[in-house]
Amino acid sequence: MTVHEPRPACAAGGAFPPGRVVARFDGVVASALHLRRAGYNPGTQTTAGCPGGQQSKMIVHLLEFRVVPGHEAEVAGYLSHEVQAASASDGLISRFVGRRLSAQGREHVAATTWRNEASFARGTGPEGLPAYLGGASSMLGDKAASTYRVVASTGLGSEGARVLRLYRTSIAADSVGLWKRRTLESVSQLVSKEGLLTAVAGVDIGGDQSAEHAGEACVVVMTAWTEWNRLLVATGGRLNEAILDTDLVDIEGPATTDHFELLKEDPRPG
Repeated sequence: MTVHEPRPACAAGGAFPPGRVVARFDGVVASALHLRRAGYNPGTQTTAGCPGGQQSKMIVHLLEFRVVPGHEAEVAGYLSHEVQAASASDGLISRFVGRRLSAQGREHVAATTWRNEASFARGTGPEGLPAYLGGASSMLGDKAASTYRVVASTGLGSEGARVLRLYRTSIAADSVGLWKRRTLESVSQLVSKEGLLTAVAGVDIGGDQSAEHAGEACVVVMTAWTEWNRLLVATGGRLNEAILDTDLVDIEGPATTDHFELLKEDPRPG
C-alpha cells in the first residue's frame, strides 16, 4: 500500500495528560490545540518548559523485525496479549507495535518514546530490543534498530491509535539546525488534522556511519492516527508526500514512507 523510493542510508508521541496537546522543541512546550480552539496561533504561544536552547532529552527508538519462520502464531499471540498488557517501564512515554501494510521491508515495528537516554538504556536490552518484547526475543529475527533525539512533538498519546506512519530521510549535516527550527512550526500545524494522535520529529543519534561519511544526518517524522481514512484525508491521498510541508522536502534527500497497522489490545478471556 506504499510506493517506496530509493531508501536512504538512514532508513536501514508522547502520553501527555488527557485533553492536552503539546508541542515541544528544544525543551519549549506549547498547549497548541487549546490555543487553536481559543483562536490563537499555536506557533506563537509558548510557555517555557526548561531553559531556552536546552536540548530536548526525549528519545524515539525504532525496532523493525521479522518473525522467525514457524513462530508466527506464537508471536502474534504475544504481541496481542503480553505486550499490550505489559506495565510501562520507568520513563516510557509511549509505545506502538504494528505490522507493515506492504510486502516490502521488515514486517513489524516497535516504536517507543522515552523520557531521556537513561530511561531508554534501562528499558532497552541487547540488539535494541525493548524490555516489553523480551519474552519473544528468540522468535524475532532480522532486527534493525535506530534511535532519534526528539526535536519537536505534539500528541495526546497512543490510546486509540490504529495506523503508524514513518517518514524517514536524510539532510545535510549543516542543515540540522534549520530543520529543527522549521520542524517546530510544521509539526504544530498538524494539531488541526482530524484523527492525529501523535506526531514526533527526531534526528538520528545512533551513529549511522554511511550517513555520517556522506556528511548527512538521518531524520524521522512519526505520526499516529486513529483511522486509515483520516490519514488519507490529511495527505490528500498522496501517502508518500508531505503533510502541510511537515516533511520539509526542500532541504531533504530521497525519502521513504512506511505505514503500519497498530495492534489492538486483545486481552485473554477471563
